[in-house]
Amino acid sequence: MTQGDFATSEESNSLQGRDAISTTLFAFATASFLVALDRAIFSPLLPEMAADLHTSVGRAGLGVTAYVLPYGFFQLLFGPLGDRIGRVQVTRWCFLVFSLGTGLAAFAPSLGTLIFLRAATGMCAAAVIPLALAYIGDVIPYESRQRAITNLMGATSTGNALSTAVGGILGSFVSWRAVFGLYGLIAIVVSAVFFRLPAPKPPPRDGANPTLSYRAVLSQRPARLVYGLVALEGVVVLGAFTYLGSYLRERFSLDYFIIGLILACYGVGILCTSRIFFPRIFRRIPEQRLTLFGGLFLGVGYLTLAELSIWQLTPLPLFVAGIGFALLHSTLQTRATEFAPGARGSAVSLFVFCAFAGGGVGSAGFGWVVGAHGYEPVLVFSGLLMLFVGLFAAWKW
Repeated sequence: MTQGDFATSEESNSLQGRDAISTTLFAFATASFLVALDRAIFSPLLPEMAADLHTSVGRAGLGVTAYVLPYGFFQLLFGPLGDRIGRVQVTRWCFLVFSLGTGLAAFAPSLGTLIFLRAATGMCAAAVIPLALAYIGDVIPYESRQRAITNLMGATSTGNALSTAVGGILGSFVSWRAVFGLYGLIAIVVSAVFFRLPAPKPPPRDGANPTLSYRAVLSQRPARLVYGLVALEGVVVLGAFTYLGSYLRERFSLDYFIIGLILACYGVGILCTSRIFFPRIFRRIPEQRLTLFGGLFLGVGYLTLAELSIWQLTPLPLFVAGIGFALLHSTLQTRATEFAPGARGSAVSLFVFCAFAGGGVGSAGFGWVVGAHGYEPVLVFSGLLMLFVGLFAAWKW
């Protein structure tokens, strides 16, 4: 083989490696979208599910709880498992169970069976997002990592924003069982892609201890700061955001289709940040200012929503809030991928767990506030909290 042939072969291998990484990132983004969509897509279908299974809506709602609780707690298991076995290896099997559990739910003969399947689905869904972030940390250099993380966030946020509307729209045309079956079929296709991907074991990084524990990660002051900030962020972006659809419906009497389109503007803001704004503008801005702008945009978005009296104007503050979330959250996530390179899965899993813990606190607390005082105090408090997070993060960075 000549030197020229060798160079050509090396270039080809490099291109194949980049193609494999791009395909893997796309598979992770698609799986993250489906997992995010799955968390609330069935909420509008609860009345029909309850009637079909001969139970109450409240008891049928246990199927949602059975999904959410394992999803939160098993974040902490799959990070270390991904460090030990590999990101793709763990995700492919977990997503296969996710797909089968979702599809089989279409044939659930009783509420107990449905709850069991939803619990298994939620448990395995917990692997996807933290291991996607860990994989990005493994294969993308730090200076380019934030854009890749923002792309992933765009997929998950779009899934979150569309979940309730998609469930309502599909449920108006087909039965809840057909929704489960169709959704499971789509997930199976994505699962098959994961089994065709190369699955290297993440190598230990120089100077890193691959056996770092959660305690070792938390012993780092910058880590505690980031985990605290993302927990406060979760109170708003996972807690308060839950009630935005209900707020729009109560205040403006909109149907679920219009609400879904309005909420999707939040995801559009994230996607525009990753695809347009970040490469051209934000990439040249220091991380300190990204956190500041992110908190300010989020805060202004929520505060503006509280004051609007015309529903046609609501997409704009949601779009601005989406930009703010992309800037703030992606900066925090990027930092989290570097706390323990030898135990990146553990560090990122703890990051995701803190975000969902904050979201759980926010959902419960804001639920009480909505019942007692309405939606406006929730929006005002959320806006002020995000302004504080942005200013505090910029001061401490």
